[in-house]
Amino acid sequence: MSAASTVLLETSQLALQVQGRTLLSGLDWQVCAGQFWCVLGPNGAGKSSLLHAVAGLARLAPGTIRLTGAPLASISPTRLARLRGLLLQHQYDAFSLPVIDAVMAGRFARGSQSGHADEDRRHALQALEQVGLAHMAAADLLTLSGGERQRVALATLLTQAPDLFLLDEPTSHQDISAQLAIMQLLGELASVEQGRAVVASCHDLNLAQRFATHILLLGPQVHAGTVLEVMRTDWLEQAFACRFQVLEDQGARIFVPAPMTGARMA
Repeated sequence: MSAASTVLLETSQLALQVQGRTLLSGLDWQVCAGQFWCVLGPNGAGKSSLLHAVAGLARLAPGTIRLTGAPLASISPTRLARLRGLLLQHQYDAFSLPVIDAVMAGRFARGSQSGHADEDRRHALQALEQVGLAHMAAADLLTLSGGERQRVALATLLTQAPDLFLLDEPTSHQDISAQLAIMQLLGELASVEQGRAVVASCHDLNLAQRFATHILLLGPQVHAGTVLEVMRTDWLEQAFACRFQVLEDQGARIFVPAPMTGARMA
């Protein structure tokens, strides 16, 4: 199988339920190397639950999840840490720790040992540089803003260097320039040559359509495909219960939402 066709993640008839409520049913989905998927959908549609399930951190649901062809339940924890990495939506720190040490922790998945401290530090500094925080390597985690802490978590994931990056709202708490930089970085991580793919939940339709290659749209109906295939106003309106106008400027599309008459928050 060529790198271009390498399937890193595959779900078959996957169903997700939370406290008796069905979020997804019968999901057939493939993620291949070189693809950057954005998972879109309203609150409660199952974006976070899906990421947790395919990362192996949720109770197995009906259906099948495979990573590089192997059933998720059959993969050892060590192998799993190399195949996939998950960035949580929120970070919780119980004690003081230098930023560089927190980022170096990601190297454990690569079999890091004490004798490789210099190499681990080099990887950690490179990851901090990628997220724009190299100047804060010596800072205390507990002094960081929410956005800075989220980028440190992303840097830690970069040192882990999994084949499949799973990110739950990676642009949360970020200012506009940081959002753009993060999405561009994620697009660069999705590499056929390196056999890597990215799946990220996102609330910003315009960031998704600008940087992603593929979209998984959750809602009353599930749609999966390339950005152009899925980012249709009728499907978006059905998912988000609001109207959309599409503006075009020099080939770029911008989705402008407008409330529907009588629309209410659930």
